[in-house]
Amino acid sequence: MSSVYSVVNQILPPLAFGFGNLAMLGWLGAAAAPILIHLWMRHTHRDTRWAAMEFLREAIKRNARRLKLQQWLLLAVRTLLLLLLALAAAKPYLSGWNILTGGPKVHRILVLDGSMSMQYTAGDQSTFERAKHLAAKTLEQGRPGDVYSLVLLSDPPQTIVAGPVADARRVEAQLASLEPTYGPGTLADTLTTIDTLVSEASTAQRDLAAHEVLLFTDLTTGTWSGAAEGTAAAEQIDKLAERAKFTVVDVGAVDPANVAVSDLRIAGTLATTVEPLLVECEITNYGPAAVSDVVVQLVVGGSSVDEQTVSLPAGGHTTVSFDARFTQPGWQAVAVRTSGDNLAADDEAWLAVDVRQRVRALLVEGQPGAARYLRHALEPGGGTSPIEASVVPEGALVDTPLDDFDCIFLCNVARLTGSEAELLQRYTEQGGTLVFFLGDRVLPEAYNEVLAGAAPPPERISNLLYAGEAPQVRLAQNSASVTPEDATSSLLPVSIGPLRSNDTSGINPLDYRHPIAAAFRGSERAGLLSTPVSRYFELTPDENAEVALALPNGDPLLVTSARGRGMVAVVATSATLDTVDAATSQPWTMLPAWPSFLPIVRELVAYGIGESRGHNERTVGELLDGSLPASWAENMIRIARPGDRTDSVPVERTPSGARWNYASSDRPGVFSVESEQGSKPLAKVAVNVPASESNLARVDTAVLPSVMTIHTAAADLDSASGDLVADTTLHRALLYTVLALLLIEPIMAWAFAGRAA
Repeated sequence: MSSVYSVVNQILPPLAFGFGNLAMLGWLGAAAAPILIHLWMRHTHRDTRWAAMEFLREAIKRNARRLKLQQWLLLAVRTLLLLLLALAAAKPYLSGWNILTGGPKVHRILVLDGSMSMQYTAGDQSTFERAKHLAAKTLEQGRPGDVYSLVLLSDPPQTIVAGPVADARRVEAQLASLEPTYGPGTLADTLTTIDTLVSEASTAQRDLAAHEVLLFTDLTTGTWSGAAEGTAAAEQIDKLAERAKFTVVDVGAVDPANVAVSDLRIAGTLATTVEPLLVECEITNYGPAAVSDVVVQLVVGGSSVDEQTVSLPAGGHTTVSFDARFTQPGWQAVAVRTSGDNLAADDEAWLAVDVRQRVRALLVEGQPGAARYLRHALEPGGGTSPIEASVVPEGALVDTPLDDFDCIFLCNVARLTGSEAELLQRYTEQGGTLVFFLGDRVLPEAYNEVLAGAAPPPERISNLLYAGEAPQVRLAQNSASVTPEDATSSLLPVSIGPLRSNDTSGINPLDYRHPIAAAFRGSERAGLLSTPVSRYFELTPDENAEVALALPNGDPLLVTSARGRGMVAVVATSATLDTVDAATSQPWTMLPAWPSFLPIVRELVAYGIGESRGHNERTVGELLDGSLPASWAENMIRIARPGDRTDSVPVERTPSGARWNYASSDRPGVFSVESEQGSKPLAKVAVNVPASESNLARVDTAVLPSVMTIHTAAADLDSASGDLVADTTLHRALLYTVLALLLIEPIMAWAFAGRAA
């Protein structure tokens, strides 16, 4: 029975609607009523001659033609009034036949630019709100037979209403709920989405006569610079214009002004409670006029702790530095914000900082005194230093709880056993930083066998990638490079070759590309470029390794590589002056006594700790992810977003531990990673807006494809919307005519009666 009721419920409403509209058409018969009454009245009277009336009859005959014309005019007006009223009331039924709609059915695709620049506010309305207003007016003025789709130009593009949908009110409701994003807009992907909608609509509704695309945008270079003639996006537009009319509606502001926090970075080395952390931000004026008295505030833990005032020329930028001080260890949110302008989204930028009480370093000596200079570099001020160093002999490594230390330095250790290598492998996989300083006691063959594992011999490696750039130096003359599988199966990121000599002083920073070398940019007096290194081991890095520093002849001096959640670094020479060349009785290097030694060691620690914490800075839209210890037992973790919302995320098990992934980084701020039990945060990730969206410069429309019609929205949005969709519907004209006739008919009747009198 339920199936019968279901069928009846599906059939009855359409039938009722159809019969209702047919009933509306039945009122067309009412238009004949005045005529029928007129004819009936002609045959319902009987002539009776009366002397007085004979006189009147003669007078009437003299005016008969005029009176008959007046009566016919009144009859025509009354008949036309009823006819037009019935046709206008039957609009829903007639629209399906394109009667009264003024033309064939059109598929109209409304595309709203949802990139962050559309949040720019001029007056009481943002650019995005202007776009929504115009799109809503377009829906109101569309023909009843038209169908619609709705797309948000974002990264990635969002199909809000795939359609084609004939119910304009449904599309308008979805349109009203749209909000701009905090990320960029990908025009090429959006054009692909539009092309797909056109194809699907043509297949689903073969009675469509045409397709129209209305794209509401601010035409900023961030979105449109890639659409110039000759580009791939321009070719997409040309092909799409062959299938659909393409109109761009420019809703952008004229000469918009914007001051933004375009960059925020940690310029210091270590975040501890012992000493302040240097934080630098870049403030950029993207506007066409100079600005003054811009207040820049440093915010730590939600409270403003410092501020500076800057002035900027048109198109200029400046660097502002702050000392951020922390009183408690743990994850801290650090922000820099300006005094605000018409684009609020880029007035603030965030950092997530893992603050320690002190950084704990374990120094393992291969011989007494091997770590003496290193300890002094790490802990120059004793208890006032942010690093606390502990020294143990190489035999104590197995008995030391490695998890208590943030970083481990092996100084001139001759060799490692299999059990020691396994402990260090586990240590780095769980986020530890491991640094090898070589020396005269090191046995290269033992290192390569135990620590390099499956890494191939040096003769298999031909070229080297320096800090992610193209190959700079040729290290070997023979064939293939290391495979990623080889690299990840070994603890050591290099193969250690024979001992080499160098007669030229100085260290090559390789254009300061690596973060460790970048700290020396502009600080040539720090001694890096003059550091003497006379003896070193030849290092052949694996494919995943990066060379931070090299010697003048191009041989690597310092190599780093990620290992699990941690980082491993190898320094090709010694960390002490006690390692001497037997032939010359001179130290292998003067680096431990050189001014560059302390910053190199400090940057090594800071870089390693930063790498092990999983790159806690992202841009809006990027994937948030991280690692968890192998002992992690929970199946879910929580992500506390900026604001009040909290999401649960599943934990993925891996051979080395566990991982989590979160794809909804759709707004700027600090995201906190927490356990389900709600203990202190496991990590925090800072998400910032893309700097490209802060530049509100508009693209030169002359370089855009000529097949597009570019319509500039007027200040009066209501009048502007009327130019987008021609209103050719007749039912409104019918209703207006009915109203006019209702006013004309009594006036005519009164006028004719007065003349007759």
